[in-house]
Amino acid sequence: LMERIERIDPGLRSHVAELRTSALKEARRADREIKQRKKRGPLHGVPVALKDLCDVKGVATTAGLPMFRKAIADRDATVTVKLRAAGAVVLGKLHLTEGALAQHHPDVPPPVNPWAKNRWSGASSSGTGVAVAAGLTYGALGSDTGGSIRFPSSCNGVVGLKPTLG
Repeated sequence: LMERIERIDPGLRSHVAELRTSALKEARRADREIKQRKKRGPLHGVPVALKDLCDVKGVATTAGLPMFRKAIADRDATVTVKLRAAGAVVLGKLHLTEGALAQHHPDVPPPVNPWAKNRWSGASSSGTGVAVAAGLTYGALGSDTGGSIRFPSSCNGVVGLKPTLG
């Protein structure tokens, strides 16, 4: 998938950060564990990506805002820790609208709908919808207060699940 991301994503702009080195390390670890019949959880070896609201240690969390491009996380977010504990391989961080609100920052080009460049890619979790639809990840995290998972899912032709609180 990393080669696919490198080849296709420049035209789609779903990723803020590709985590090639750590993803390959996590994938090799998963392969070894699976061969040894050690299973960490239901996502063992499954490639996923995270909306750029989720902290990954050593990587900036921009929240769609250029002013946070150097805001390097000093630890993984709880959801990142839990995904990795379940065996997921984190491929990268995905674009979102400014502050997870309605519009992309003028200095951040929005992700492009992989089915039709002239169609909207959705609101806040637009990078998530684009990355899943383009086959750049098997699953991805978004967040949804006012349609931020549902709009990108619908626009990009993928299934989105808005979790309940708690």
